[in-house]
Amino acid sequence: MHRVKGYLRNTFLLGILTALPIIITYFFLSFIFKKVTGFLIPFIDFVASKSGITLTVFAKQSLSLIVLIFLLFIIGIIAKNYFGKKIISFFEYLLVKIPLVRGVYSSIRQVVETFQVSGGTSFKKVVLLEYPMQKKYSIGFVTKETSEFLNNKINNESYNIFVPTTPNPTSGFILIVPKCEVIELDITIDEGIRFVISAGLISPEAAEKLNSGSK
Repeated sequence: MHRVKGYLRNTFLLGILTALPIIITYFFLSFIFKKVTGFLIPFIDFVASKSGITLTVFAKQSLSLIVLIFLLFIIGIIAKNYFGKKIISFFEYLLVKIPLVRGVYSSIRQVVETFQVSGGTSFKKVVLLEYPMQKKYSIGFVTKETSEFLNNKINNESYNIFVPTTPNPTSGFILIVPKCEVIELDITIDEGIRFVISAGLISPEAAEKLNSGSK
């Protein structure tokens, strides 16, 4: 009887561990889908009510996604056109004149331009650094070498390092760390991100085996 209970418990736990990545992926994609498609739903509700059309929630979300993709495609065409660039530059000029909007828009614009220049990868290498205290290490990603202005202030050549939070690596802290205090890791950016997202459960070695097994 004890052996049967152990078998049932282990099988059930294995089922949970197998299904968990799929469930988390589903809820994550579902959350993104709702946020993206919900952007135009008020406009679709207004048009539908004026036209006397009744739409299901899924139909509204699907239509919103299609319209949003179409609008982004049109904006891309305009951005490639000479006169379109002039129009966009004019709107950007207006935005940077608004005190509160200026700082937010300029920061986001700089991040987008960084991703465009670097081909979508802003991280240069994965490193270990003593953070948040001595003898306690965190994974960090080098974004670039620190500017001469800041290097002169701290009298040391340094890195700009992004230390992400777990399990959401899109938020975190920017640290300026002297190069001599940084331990460079011989792993890929993807392996470092997997380590952060998994809260340390997937080590770089495990990530390497996972990659080789999926090929």
